[in-house]
Amino acid sequence: MSKQAKSKPNPDLLTRLWRDIVLTGRLMVDRRVGGMLKLIPLAMIAYIISPLDLIPDVFLPFGIVDDISALLVGLQLFIHSAPPDVVAEYRGQIPRGMAQDKPKRDLPTIIEGEYDVRPAQNEHARHERK
Repeated sequence: MSKQAKSKPNPDLLTRLWRDIVLTGRLMVDRRVGGMLKLIPLAMIAYIISPLDLIPDVFLPFGIVDDISALLVGLQLFIHSAPPDVVAEYRGQIPRGMAQDKPKRDLPTIIEGEYDVRPAQNEHARHERK
């Protein structure tokens, strides 16, 4: 068996959860993330603190797992729905300020220039023959 090169060990679950919570907080205050996307964490928090759950908390192990799974799914859905370049910037994968404010597809293409109307070469030659 060959040894595979290990790039970076995966952080444990609690470390990853903490990083995702911090990342979600930063994305919530970033103006480059759309307002509709910011409803995902708000809905997640509302579900967790709400007394109405799919599985009530009185069924101890299952009620708590219900809230934890809502937290994990909500965080991942929000992070994966946010603009990838903004997420990469906050994760330190690209330098700060390199993420674009708006995607290029939203910006109109403007080309400025001047033009002259000239007769085509063969039309000019046709007029000379007459």
